[in-house]
Amino acid sequence: MAGLLTYLKSPWLDLLLPLSLSGLLWERSGNPAGMVWILAVWLGLKFLRWLPSQPVYGVLIGVLAVILSAVLHPVSGSAPTDLLLVLLAFAAGLQQTRDQWRIALWVVLATVIVSLPFVEFSRFNGNLDAIPWTALRDALPQGAVRIQKITINRSAYLYGLFSLVGYGLWRTEQRPWRSILAAVLGCLSYLLVCGSGSRAALFFPLAAVVVVELCWRHRQWVARRARFLAASLLLLSLLFNLTLYWPSSPVAAADPSDVGRAEVARCFVRQALRSFPDLVSGQGYDRVSDHCASKVFLPEKTTGIPHAHNVFVQALADQGLVTLVLMAIALALIFQRLFIGLSGDAAPLCLTGLACALFILSASLVESTLLKTSLQQVVSGYLLAIAWAVPQVSSAPSQENSRTISP
Repeated sequence: MAGLLTYLKSPWLDLLLPLSLSGLLWERSGNPAGMVWILAVWLGLKFLRWLPSQPVYGVLIGVLAVILSAVLHPVSGSAPTDLLLVLLAFAAGLQQTRDQWRIALWVVLATVIVSLPFVEFSRFNGNLDAIPWTALRDALPQGAVRIQKITINRSAYLYGLFSLVGYGLWRTEQRPWRSILAAVLGCLSYLLVCGSGSRAALFFPLAAVVVVELCWRHRQWVARRARFLAASLLLLSLLFNLTLYWPSSPVAAADPSDVGRAEVARCFVRQALRSFPDLVSGQGYDRVSDHCASKVFLPEKTTGIPHAHNVFVQALADQGLVTLVLMAIALALIFQRLFIGLSGDAAPLCLTGLACALFILSASLVESTLLKTSLQQVVSGYLLAIAWAVPQVSSAPSQENSRTISP
């Protein structure tokens, strides 16, 4: 038994994450049963390693067993299992050491390579319009990249996350060949983001890198003001969504697709505010989605928009204000710990974690990134747990990190 537990604590167990894509070999769907089973086995083994010392992990194994059938056979587009999988993956990442996380990040980055045989092309890639040279634009594939039947936006979201993992490893690896390899894989992942046609996934990784570099250069100042910065970040996110969704806002007026997303978000909020009990507890799954899909249509579309294109608005409508508040508190704690960790011994890990957390937050403001596809739910929750590998700093931040990264 002791030997088994030692094996389960190995970070190489995370190889099951990229290998879960092999489920696409047998079933061409956005959330194939093979992928779900491999991810469930990974979660179960992650929990089993801590079961002898912490019985609460037995409860998590039970929760996983109970929801597995609902993940395999969903009855709604927005399901209770969506956020539960994120939470379970988050729990799977707790208590990992910095060395375990470094190997885990390399394994997650390897998903880019594993995904290449499953890449296919769908509708026209709108990002090509940003290329000023006609000859180059015409020479590139015109279709938008996706991972087999995973939707274009969700594929772009995964590649955006992987590109930031590559960026973090490039910045923090001490051996030059590892740093170069991380940079190559990160750039390959971002190239696939460009090929997806997703504007959000194209812009947000770049914005995350800029913010992280600024935080790194002023990490002592950032660590001292971690709570204020975390609260400010959530406030700016709220203001961004208000600017995007306000009826008279000029931000979305130029694009019919953005106008439709703003209208469906307002529809979700109106339905959520319809009665106080529904506001607090939510209205269940797909009720608000079905209502708004019958009211809001994109140009030249015969079917309505089936979700809110916003994780927080979707949670408010489906699960209520209590869940939304808990999500905001959790995100504030994650960012606070990552900001503090930038000045501590785990600073290299925090740099990567902060980049990923910023991307997850920003993408959640414009896409329902945590719906349906189990791989993106698990990877998102797992990477957010990086914050809990960071030791809290109770006194003034240290002047230098034990590990050197170029300023």
